Amino acid sequence: MRPGRSEYLVLRRTIAQRGALRHILFVIGITVWAVTATAVLVWLPDHPVAWLIPLLVLVATFEAIRPLHFGAERIGRYLQVFFEEAGEPERPLRDTPSWERVAMRFGAVPGVGGHPLFVPSFCLATVVNLFVAFQPAGLADRIFVNILHGAFIAWLFSAHRAMKKQREIELERMRHLLGK
Repeated sequence: MRPGRSEYLVLRRTIAQRGALRHILFVIGITVWAVTATAVLVWLPDHPVAWLIPLLVLVATFEAIRPLHFGAERIGRYLQVFFEEAGEPERPLRDTPSWERVAMRFGAVPGVGGHPLFVPSFCLATVVNLFVAFQPAGLADRIFVNILHGAFIAWLFSAHRAMKKQREIELERMRHLLGK
């Protein structure tokens, strides 16, 4: 059974809303991180473990944004396979929606659009957070704080790698579901 046009419109709107929400959450999260980091710097400058509080804000913000992006990508692959590639028997394929197919063929333009998961910005904020945490403190505290910051940076790059593979993997899975 062919999905209806209303489903297509609702799902396109969902992708747009998730895209806008990602940016809003990022700005709010970075603002909360900056306020939290400033508070730690002012009130707890000699406690490097206190820098885990602003790090937690960064992690929580990233974890709110990541599923929004991955979910929007999955919806995009669904639209591509079930609407754009499938076509309708009474209409040639060129008359069906084609945004997903064209966008995927077009690819990314270096330097345009930013990173969908804001990985460079999160890395920069994490490095700033870690740099300020290097106030004079015990070695054990420094090691503990470094490990947790490094783990978050590793998680950012892991999510980035998964994002780069997601389109092709899910495109193949959707095609399999459709029976192609």
